[in-house]
Order: sequence, then C-alpha cells, then structure tokens
Amino acid sequence: MQSLILSIVGLSVLCHLSLARGCCVPKQWTGDMGFMGMVKIFYDARNGKFAEFSKGVVDGRPFEGGVIMDFETGVQYTFMDGHCNTTRLSQKEFKEACIPEEAKAVSDTHMGTADDSLDVTVYQMARKRIGGNSYFTITNKLCVPVGETITGTLPRSGMGYMSTVGYTGIEPGIKDPRVFDKPRICSSQVEEGFVDLYLKFGFLNHEMSSIF
Repeated sequence: MQSLILSIVGLSVLCHLSLARGCCVPKQWTGDMGFMGMVKIFYDARNGKFAEFSKGVVDGRPFEGGVIMDFETGVQYTFMDGHCNTTRLSQKEFKEACIPEEAKAVSDTHMGTADDSLDVTVYQMARKRIGGNSYFTITNKLCVPVGETITGTLPRSGMGYMSTVGYTGIEPGIKDPRVFDKPRICSSQVEEGFVDLYLKFGFLNHEMSSIF
C-alpha cells in the first residue's frame, strides 16, 4: 500500500523550512488536511511537539495511522494499522514552520467574493528531494496554510505524480495535550540507528508538503 503519512522529521516543511524569510504559522493550532482521506494535525511550537493522525483508503484498501514527534524527548512514534516504530528524531530542535527562504511569491489574490473574501499569497518552490515543484497558498493575515499542489517524478520509481492537499478547520491552541502521548501500541524502547519507514510501512514518508 502506498499510503502517505505526513511527519515533520527533517522535512516536514514545518521543520524542513529551516531558513525562513517569510511569515511563520501560529505557535499552536489544530486542523484537518485532506489527502487520500483526512489527516488531523496538531502543531505545538511552544512545547516542541507535532502529531498527525490519518485515516483513508488507498487502492481500495483502508489504512489508519499517524506520527507523533516529541522534540523535548527526542523521540518519534510512527504507527500504521496496528504496527509501530519508536525512533530517535534525526533533528535535535523543533524548527517553526515558516515560508522557506527559497520560496517565491507568485500571486497575491483572494478566495471567495470581493465582499466576502480571504486575502492569500501563492508561493512556488522547487522540491528537489521528491523530484517535484510545488505551489502553496498561505493567508496574509495570520500565515495559516490553505492548500498546496505538487507535481513531479518520484525518485524511487521514476513515476510521475500530482499531489493536492487542502487545509480546513484550523483552530488556535491545543485543547488536549494528551494527543502527544506515546500510543499504547508503541514501545518505550527506542530503535537506534536509521529505520527506513518506507520499507517497514510502505508509505511515502513526509516529503509531500511545503507546509509540513
């Protein structure tokens, strides 16, 4: 199954956005990301934590999983369909999600009608690590992610792809910090060294979004 779970490990553009010249997303928020199903995102820059939980269907097969990243403890939990890996975070510090230095603003526009609209900016950025080019949209007022489209060729297979995601239901704060707790199916023992999550779980690990 080629399901996708977003994580911020070394990318995620929340963390992958290393050097930034543009705005940064709010310090704490939750929201939904639509991609091959629904992904619930929890972003907490104040405490250095990130989590996402996804459920959907790929090629007629249902999947359910997620990723929890705790930069205070340096541990990541990656789980899919009842299986889990507990690994070290390759990145030592939580880096806030900001507009990357290499992103170029290509359009200032609005969503909705002139009388009831939301001002946004569309950015373009090359995604060399996943062989793609992305266009992502951010609100001008609070720097909230709206959506993104990526097209390119997967390095592993040479297969062409197009990925489109949208963000909805964004709310400030983290109502229940227990979402960052270790899942019951995950071990407290950390696997040392590199773990290829693509081989273990069969999904395209994180690199699919310029926001996360």
